[in-house]
Amino acid sequence: MSEQQYQFATRVASLQPNTLREQAKQVQIADDFIKLTYGYPSNEAFLVAKLAKISERIYREHAFEFMQYGESEGIPKLREQIKTRLAAEQGLDVVNNDVLITSGSTQGMDLVFKIFVNEGDIVLTEEQTFVGAVNAIKSYGGQVQGLPFDINRGSIDPDVLAQTLAADVTHKIKLLYLIPTFQNPIGTSMSAADRQRIYDICQAHQVMIYEDDPYGDLLYMDTPALPKIKSFDVSGHVIYAGSFSKILAPGSRLGFLLAPKPVFQKLVLVKQVADSFANLYWQYLASQLIEDDEFNAHIAYLKALYQVKMAAMVTALQQYGSEYLSFVAPDGGYFVSVKLNDDIDPTVFYDELDRRHVGVIPGNIMSAAGQGYDQYFRLNFTLPTPETITEGVKRIAAAAAAAKIPQQVEV
Repeated sequence: MSEQQYQFATRVASLQPNTLREQAKQVQIADDFIKLTYGYPSNEAFLVAKLAKISERIYREHAFEFMQYGESEGIPKLREQIKTRLAAEQGLDVVNNDVLITSGSTQGMDLVFKIFVNEGDIVLTEEQTFVGAVNAIKSYGGQVQGLPFDINRGSIDPDVLAQTLAADVTHKIKLLYLIPTFQNPIGTSMSAADRQRIYDICQAHQVMIYEDDPYGDLLYMDTPALPKIKSFDVSGHVIYAGSFSKILAPGSRLGFLLAPKPVFQKLVLVKQVADSFANLYWQYLASQLIEDDEFNAHIAYLKALYQVKMAAMVTALQQYGSEYLSFVAPDGGYFVSVKLNDDIDPTVFYDELDRRHVGVIPGNIMSAAGQGYDQYFRLNFTLPTPETITEGVKRIAAAAAAAKIPQQVEV
């Protein structure tokens, strides 16, 4: 049979699988690898017994509701519960904004880019960022422009943002996509002062901010939580995105957007085209968990669980890797970003790492440009045990030692 020549749409014709990402995927399913790759929660994080009891209850009380067609916006009770939490705990405006339940946070960004990005438009991101957002932007013909990330301040430089927007005389920049809290892949957080200034700059230039916050509840250190960028929003220039994947279960495929009401209305319309509504069964489960006042207790449990794992990774990196790499310890979230010293050959390093059966996410995968971060890689600490983390870091250090470039001896 001759090969069919399909005429794909321009917006998807240029999308290609990432070789290193596919390699990381194979690592994730391999039984004999230490997996420090994807942002999976621990199996200990799942409320199996509690959710089984809730499931029995919602089958008795809501079976016909969750088996039937549902509202595109999400079930009203869950939306109101989310609004109550966002207003009470984060100080967010839920009067001039509304909540849309999405099929995971990934769908949220897809819907937002769909309603704002035309062919050739620009979306600003951090230079290292979530690859799913990059692909979503490109799928609508948008261009991704990464802004330099200052790891010491935990954010992009507001001055660079201001200069970039001022230079955009054709107004092609439509959005600024940020992960300001426990940034993925870096792990650090933006200061309150930078959040306020970035909001002020974008408001002045009439540019929307997409504040992606899947890890925001997972602060492990005894420090005050930082304000959301959305908490500064008085003009409808910020869309706030949250997720149940990191707290409840990724399989729930539940996320949400808090958006200004005119934006919310457009989002509802495009969601009706995408999938009509998010999984109703899991919406009822999440709603009942919140109603039973178990949600905050579960978050507290997760913070204690992951704090131990994060400490194990930081300690191991300091103890075994200090000669070969550097990193900034995060305060929360799922990840640590590591930089190999300049005298480590990254190609040899990944070969050695593969030989030692350790999986990580290479930095170029988590790069807006897909290049320029050969010396970086990301580690996940939430899925493996502390013992596995320690062994994995030992192997990483050994791989780095084997990949060290010999010094040239001058004659």
